[in-house]
Amino acid sequence: MRNEDVVRLFDAYSNDLYRFALSYLGSIQDAEDVVQDVFLKLLDKHMFFEKKNEKAYLMTMTANRCKDQLRSSSHNANVDLESVEWQLTGNDGFTERNKAVFDELMRLEDTYRIPIYLHYYSGYSYKEISKILKISESATAMRISRGKEQLRIRLEE
Repeated sequence: MRNEDVVRLFDAYSNDLYRFALSYLGSIQDAEDVVQDVFLKLLDKHMFFEKKNEKAYLMTMTANRCKDQLRSSSHNANVDLESVEWQLTGNDGFTERNKAVFDELMRLEDTYRIPIYLHYYSGYSYKEISKILKISESATAMRISRGKEQLRIRLEE
């Protein structure tokens, strides 16, 4: 892949990939590393993918890299999500209520948090999420449903 293409992809999708990685890993530094690794891999490899699928492909690469990061011995499995500064005010247009919902979402376990994030914050369909996470569509729907129920309970408290 040409450098110009990678720069264009970085400009277009790096923020989305970063937020996805952050929601997956719960660590600012790890999320930054993952996004960097994804774009470095694009520079190293001669990859080609259709323009209409480029975001989904990059999200899949990011999800896979996040999974690798979580499996690695260098990742601290006890990340304290309470200590993470989410930086979701100002330009992001989050209201206090939306920020509260997002903060509670970040406290859910990965199984529920990732599909909900991909659907509601990144706009992916259940079918696209199932491809990104390599699970069935029914599993995607169930995880989103169960995660929403957990969020509802937490927000009512």
